[in-house]
Amino acid sequence: MGIVEARGLSHRYGRRNALLDVDLEVPEGALYALLGPNGAGKTTLLQILMGIRRPTSGSVALFGKDASRLSVEERGAITYVAEGQPLPGWMTLRQLEAYLAPLYPRWDPSLAADLRSRFGLEPDQKIRTLSRGQRIKAAVLCALAPRPRLLLLDEPFTGMDVMVKDELVRGLLQSAGDEGCTIVISSHDIGELEALADWVGFLDGGRLTLSVPMDTLRERLKRVDVVTRSGAVAPAAFPAEWLSVERAGPRISFLLSGAERGGDAGNDLRRWFPEPARIEVREASLREIFVALARGNAETRTEEVAS
Repeated sequence: MGIVEARGLSHRYGRRNALLDVDLEVPEGALYALLGPNGAGKTTLLQILMGIRRPTSGSVALFGKDASRLSVEERGAITYVAEGQPLPGWMTLRQLEAYLAPLYPRWDPSLAADLRSRFGLEPDQKIRTLSRGQRIKAAVLCALAPRPRLLLLDEPFTGMDVMVKDELVRGLLQSAGDEGCTIVISSHDIGELEALADWVGFLDGGRLTLSVPMDTLRERLKRVDVVTRSGAVAPAAFPAEWLSVERAGPRISFLLSGAERGGDAGNDLRRWFPEPARIEVREASLREIFVALARGNAETRTEEVAS
């Protein structure tokens, strides 16, 4: 049983379906990356898990219990950070921590102090004077200090420079590793997610079309780069398992799905590109996978990847 379980989850804004029949299971201790284009329903899903919104239909269970029936203590084991989340600017960080600590039974002042030091935050600085990156770090500190069982992050890296992102990523990894905290994170910063995640879900048009371990995704999708000989004629049509095909002169690039199902991919491709074409097969990056799934009919493509 996952720490998060959703069955048939749907949510409507007027006539528009933001989520449609989503079945989601997040294993305990996972770092789960929730991917999808703008408007896919990622924020709506996280807000439903947090209890900010109610689903139009379907069910959500957290910690093996109906989410609508969580106790105050169980609700206190869930924390949430979103892009643009308001913080009380008139408070200092020390005052904010003092305000929040009684609300969370597991609040750890020593962890808060450690994160404050690691993130380079001054405890007596007014929150309104913090930079955008510092405010996100302050919000993450307040989300990690309660030692949550479930942490929900919606676009936490927006507007951060490279060093701030690195500090935040290391803080998240250490928190997940030390405490077994389950993290569900939505972000367009796919490079950071690749370093974090061990599970990946793909939302498109309100539907969760893919949810697999990161290792499985890497096994099933390979990046192929082919350089054909001068004057060679490339195939007019491509097999369905070739995703995100791009041509540039003699070079053809694509993602090959189902690559782990046996055989040498390079040799298998020789029937399409005879010698002396140069064929290189490597592990696909998460960004390349995201682009491939987001293009065209994502549902058809993700069914091919997941099978």
